[in-house]
Amino acid sequence: MDELRAALAIARKDIRNVSRYRFSVASSIFTPLYQGVLPGLLFGASFAVGGKVVGLDKTIGTADLAGFIFMGGVISGLVATAFWAMAMSLRNEMEMGTLEPTWLTPTARETLVIGRALGGLFWFGFSTIAIFVVGIAFFGLRLRAEMLYALPALLIAIVAMVGVAYLIAGVVLSIRDANLFVDCTNFLFSVASGVAFPVLLLPGVLQPVAYALPTTYAMDILRQQALGTRPLFDPALEYVALLVGTVVLFPIGLWAYRRADRRIRRLGTINQY
Repeated sequence: MDELRAALAIARKDIRNVSRYRFSVASSIFTPLYQGVLPGLLFGASFAVGGKVVGLDKTIGTADLAGFIFMGGVISGLVATAFWAMAMSLRNEMEMGTLEPTWLTPTARETLVIGRALGGLFWFGFSTIAIFVVGIAFFGLRLRAEMLYALPALLIAIVAMVGVAYLIAGVVLSIRDANLFVDCTNFLFSVASGVAFPVLLLPGVLQPVAYALPTTYAMDILRQQALGTRPLFDPALEYVALLVGTVVLFPIGLWAYRRADRRIRRLGTINQY
């Protein structure tokens, strides 16, 4: 119970800090739009035939380009939350000089990431709703009530991404230049999950990597329910793969994070970056 209160306190602190910077809040909405959604829409529309995205329709069974891209933005936002709000926030604490005092509190080290996860998920939900509003108003996005059936898959994917956040946080604590690492791995993780294009179009050597990521199956289940796309595999098998990926990733990430914690305490490098 004490750890839960500590996690909620961390989340409240992060939410309050971010809300004080209006430009930061605005960037959480507009950055995914101009970095991912808009380029994807324009690129896809440029290959439309008679206003219809024929290639997309043949590949996954829908010509709804706006729906395809905006649904991808949901998983892309979740991945970015894990990499930046959960994991990279520890490096930000290092740079501000507040991580070392935080490390001296009786709060479990794992709770620090959980608290940041809760705060990050708050802003993830806020930005997702705002992006959907923009999509409906300006890009012809149509949302179906059936997309709510994908909520269990998204919840499982959130747990998986907390495991990934632990893994990335362990690396962030161990290396000096974390920005480039987080930026590159965030991009590659999103691409391999199929947020911008069907994973069937990935080179054959990269497809096993995509199928090993739980977010690939969460992405596919979400598009099935929201757009009626053809599934990669039987939906039941996709849920099994999603659960297995989560069960594997979470303990691996936790192990890596705890190992990095022991290492920086042994070497005394918690205030070095």
